[in-house]
Amino acid sequence: MADIDYWFARYRTGLPQNQSRGLVPLSWKGRATIALFVIGLILGGVLFLLFGLRDQFFPAIACFAIMAIASFSFFLWAAITKTDPVKTIYDYRPELKRRTADRARGNST
Repeated sequence: MADIDYWFARYRTGLPQNQSRGLVPLSWKGRATIALFVIGLILGGVLFLLFGLRDQFFPAIACFAIMAIASFSFFLWAAITKTDPVKTIYDYRPELKRRTADRARGNST
């Protein structure tokens, strides 16, 4: 089996019904996925505004809906297929685990 390049990791793992839903980007691809999602929504809003100012509300709504669905679908695909189901963010970045443990004890760094 080929080594899969994961873009996201979870805060903690467990059974699917108890699994943490928070995702943390591991690489530039994960951060780019989040950025593309935000840019898609902003672009859809700008198109809605531009068409709305010309009193063309049907194309405005259609453009916003298409951009929102496309960006959400890409983000959802990446979140499902490119997230490590076994390891957490603390396995990839052990310094975060130490920092979290220090905060719990009251030590600030």
